Amino acid sequence: MSPQPSLNNHVVLACAGGRKTTGIVAAVVAHRDRRVLVTTYTNENLDQLTQCFIRHCGCVPANVTLVTWFSFLLNECVRPYQPAVTNAPRINSLFFDRLPQGLRYVAKTDADRYYLTSGNNIYSERTAEFACAADDASGGKVIGRLEQLFDAIYIDELQDLASYDQIFLDKLFKSRVAMTCVGDPRQATYATNHGRRNSQFRGEGIVDWLNEVSRAAQLSIEHRSESYRCNQQICDFADALWPDMPRTVSVDVPVTAHDGIFLITRADVESYVREHRPVVLRYSKATKRTMGLPSINFGLSKGRTYDRVLIFPTAGIRRYLDTRAVEDAGDIPKFYVAVTRARFSVAFVLD
Repeated sequence: MSPQPSLNNHVVLACAGGRKTTGIVAAVVAHRDRRVLVTTYTNENLDQLTQCFIRHCGCVPANVTLVTWFSFLLNECVRPYQPAVTNAPRINSLFFDRLPQGLRYVAKTDADRYYLTSGNNIYSERTAEFACAADDASGGKVIGRLEQLFDAIYIDELQDLASYDQIFLDKLFKSRVAMTCVGDPRQATYATNHGRRNSQFRGEGIVDWLNEVSRAAQLSIEHRSESYRCNQQICDFADALWPDMPRTVSVDVPVTAHDGIFLITRADVESYVREHRPVVLRYSKATKRTMGLPSINFGLSKGRTYDRVLIFPTAGIRRYLDTRAVEDAGDIPKFYVAVTRARFSVAFVLD
């Protein structure tokens, strides 16, 4: 690893609608002379980044490598130096299912069994751990290779990185590559890793980890509380789910004839949908009672913007709407994501 780390490592923690993704694209487009990697965890977020580049400049620029986080780890970090960790043939692909129970008893010294399936695929939960091990065993060649390939790396949806993915990110912070990471701890609906390492820093705990890392790495942390998506009524409702987080200020959102938070009955749904044309959101496909309306899962909607949403609430959300006690709300990150997709209005369907 380089003894002279980059002095340009920057983290932006911003609320929903804080222009995190568009900020990445604008920064990349403004410096077309740099070799850039842009990465994010999910395929959905990758597609949103792609579309954002297309809106800004008609295509993904030639100087930009745009890939998912695990594709980056596998192709640029694991495979090039896998002989430093294992004598197995070239790793085929990623294995995304949960780790088998028996693997907890396999020692790291048995690298083939610890990291790889019998079909020579690498467990996704141990991919970043493998990358860290390969870098350590090779004397820093994994990070050194990335320093040769890229001038800058941008990571979207930072809050999704957990466990050894955070540890590998720390290595990147200490490299010569200029790092920019954006995210919102309130929207930690996914996690790259469910391992025990750094478990206290998963989700909203990533803020504590970043504060720790910033003491050793050249890392600046910027907090932004302006939402360019949601009106103030929606911001205030969403903020109540995170009482210890900074308050959100709505910026440049037009006023319409139907703004804010609404509760409607199932009997009103047909007429409400006909009049306001909301996008219907549900917690998951297990939510059966959506009255036959086409709907999108909360998690899949992350990163998207709609004028209006209609939410079929979970039992926890229904309790919260009655008590306004956060402990009643259930899955708060997904609840927050669902509410903050809307620019003008959010309606909940109550029985």
